[in-house]
Amino acid sequence: MNVLPTNNSKKLKTLIRILALAWFAFILVESNAQTVKGAITVGKSSELKLETKSDNLIDLFIDFRKERYPILFSFQGDGIKSKEGREIIFFEFITEVYHNGKLMGKTSRNPMPYIPGDMIIGTEGFDFISLLSYNEKSRVTLKETPAKLAPGNYQVKLLARPLEVKGQIKPATFSFTIQ
Repeated sequence: MNVLPTNNSKKLKTLIRILALAWFAFILVESNAQTVKGAITVGKSSELKLETKSDNLIDLFIDFRKERYPILFSFQGDGIKSKEGREIIFFEFITEVYHNGKLMGKTSRNPMPYIPGDMIIGTEGFDFISLLSYNEKSRVTLKETPAKLAPGNYQVKLLARPLEVKGQIKPATFSFTIQ
């Protein structure tokens, strides 16, 4: 008995071929995708509880400037070479500051280019000093007690978001308490 293919079986075979071709193209694109992975650390840790000397923000700023708590940004990449052969990725740095669990400020910096490896980022790379020093709570007492922090628990999250590549950078969080 000779069975001729029906119109439906031809459509099914064509659909299977299209799906197989699409899957192959997807795998090919994914294998050539640019990816990054890395972390931000503060004082060699992704989560750190700081010991503060006083309720004045300047003392905290000095500790960071003297690298008592260095901020290290580290990343590696796969397939990230540009047409010129350079390994450059743009990152947006985001800072979130919480006081007693409530978000008191969030900011992001314009994207900047970075090369793979380890880099120490100054406090200026993240805007937590400005978020801590000039906010709703501090504006009331700004002239009488500049840079004085209100009592409570503080948490600062430092994030780096890569642009136009896959992957992620593990964020860092540091916290401290003002009595």
